[in-house]
Amino acid sequence: MSVSIEVPGGGPLFDGHFPGRPILPGVASLSMVVRALAPDEGPVAVRSIPFLRFRALVAPGDALDVAASTRGADGATRFVVRRSGAVVVEGSIVFGLPQEAEDPGTCVAARAARGQAPFDELIPHRPPMRLVETVLGETDEGATCLGRVSRACALVSGGTAPALVALEAAAQTAAVWEALRRSRAEGAPSARIGYLVSARDVTIHRATIPADVDLYSSVRLSGLAGPLSQYAIEVVTEGAVALRGTIGTYLSP
Repeated sequence: MSVSIEVPGGGPLFDGHFPGRPILPGVASLSMVVRALAPDEGPVAVRSIPFLRFRALVAPGDALDVAASTRGADGATRFVVRRSGAVVVEGSIVFGLPQEAEDPGTCVAARAARGQAPFDELIPHRPPMRLVETVLGETDEGATCLGRVSRACALVSGGTAPALVALEAAAQTAAVWEALRRSRAEGAPSARIGYLVSARDVTIHRATIPADVDLYSSVRLSGLAGPLSQYAIEVVTEGAVALRGTIGTYLSP
């Protein structure tokens, strides 16, 4: 299966990501792929993401070509997204209605955040694409943030956003925690652009996330190699787990 995707030349998908340097959010490009590859029958829902890699940034007006392989025994659809022949995104997704998690989720935050600077000084994201608002707590290995998906966010339709948006909330939580650590080491906050570059073993426990409801995203550092970091993530909303898995992030110099 092959399909083409035309990325808008501007507009709501780029609002707040990032001011002065518009870049298509990774979850937005993933949502486009999901809509393009979704089965004809039944609702468009993703049950899991075995693996995902963002290999290049997507800019306004890009033309993308998506090639998907036949589903394997595990039900996963393998896909590769190219721009002018170069791989931009690749991964696999399992379509199907999500199953509810058997537990309400946990929070990694163990102590109140110390000396938190305003969010505008911690991360370059701005509303409506900034999905985190407050640091609820932290540990030496991670943090929990409270946020929400604004109705003004371009990923919201009919009052809800695809549950995939939780990946972005988790990535922003990781960026906030990294910025807090830097600000204490350097004596002043410094917002640096970071990117969601990978995901694996992601299990999605609901199809959508309502706009303007509390979203609790927790990250715990599980690996570090230079500018690349790996986090175990969990996102909870309305008293239930929305998503769990592992993400990789890249912090620009």
